[in-house]
Amino acid sequence: MPDYTYNALDDRGAPVSGRVAAPGRAEAIAQLAARKVYVTDLDAPDGEASAGQAASPLSWRRKLSPRLRASMLQQLATALKAGLPLLSALRVIEQQSDSRAAGRLARSLADDVQAGQSLSEAMAARPREFKPLEVSMVRVGETAGVLDDVMNYLADFAERDVEVRNQIRSAATYPVFVLSLAAVSVVVIVAVILPRVMGAVTDEVTAAALPLPTRMLLALSAALRHYGWAMALGAAGALAGFRAWVARPEGRYALDRFKLRIPVLGGAIRKIAVARFARTLGTLSKSGIQILEALDVLRGTLGNEALARRIDEVSAQITRGESIAEPLRQTGDFPPLLIQVIAMGERTGRLDELLLQTASAYEKDTAAAIGRVMTLLPGVLIVLLALVVVFILSGVLLPIIEMQTALPGM
Repeated sequence: MPDYTYNALDDRGAPVSGRVAAPGRAEAIAQLAARKVYVTDLDAPDGEASAGQAASPLSWRRKLSPRLRASMLQQLATALKAGLPLLSALRVIEQQSDSRAAGRLARSLADDVQAGQSLSEAMAARPREFKPLEVSMVRVGETAGVLDDVMNYLADFAERDVEVRNQIRSAATYPVFVLSLAAVSVVVIVAVILPRVMGAVTDEVTAAALPLPTRMLLALSAALRHYGWAMALGAAGALAGFRAWVARPEGRYALDRFKLRIPVLGGAIRKIAVARFARTLGTLSKSGIQILEALDVLRGTLGNEALARRIDEVSAQITRGESIAEPLRQTGDFPPLLIQVIAMGERTGRLDELLLQTASAYEKDTAAAIGRVMTLLPGVLIVLLALVVVFILSGVLLPIIEMQTALPGM
């Protein structure tokens, strides 16, 4: 069994070193962690790569998955809560990470911190891995001396985001598959099969005498056969134009405003934003961050530009001496319960406590709202497919039925 030489920190943050016998790196790190010894450097036996090193020199360039990001943030929050210095915490994550990409990222952050940069500066230099919101919150945490609390919040936020993504992806997989298959089937039927089936009918009946659904189907079939390439290019161009429009601030605002007005879905989007608002403001208030600074940070958590602009309006009114509750009420975009909770928190000095309790309640409502949307989606899909099938069948069968009724003796 090989021996590993290690440098580490104990549970009080004091440096320790020694040797440990283990079958592999993971087992060595696990043995030391069980003794509350957190590895910062592990020298592997000859012929074995050191912990945290990637097999590929380009592995650090791969963007971390949302799940790995959430896991890394949680590890960093736990290490900071345990009292480890930031640099030591990053070295521990580098050594203990099961992901080579995460280990490389932790190492690069640690190297920058060791070179004199702050964590927020190191994160800002990696925009593919860290969102502007995370950089802003870490910068606030560094300034206020509450980096451990902020990292804990970011870890929880990332974990909830992963859970919501997985819930939506799981519920939407089957409907998306069915819808895609149906779309391909309709194109094949209309462009290939329908012209052959309808050939005999159109030979017997003039085009003007055909029922409206049949004329529409034949026109669509001819368009797909003769101008399908142009339609595909037009659709691609429209999609590219839409994405460019959404990338602009006004386009993003208009789209997000429209989302809030969609029945059922708009309510779920609003609940998600309100839960994030309450959780973020409660966490920052608990950490001693001023309201204006907290509002500036949390606007990026809402995921909706229309609501973010309402926060800007609230901030402008607060700078003129108003409380936060009344400007929020005037926007008309935030629920009365949240506004009442904020007003009570301002009066009693328990704003952070009440907001965090309210956030938990809204997060439960959010999960239920997403569940309702995902439950309704298959039903809506079935109705849409049924309408398409009825339209195609009516276009094919109506002229046949009319021909039969027009024949003598029938």
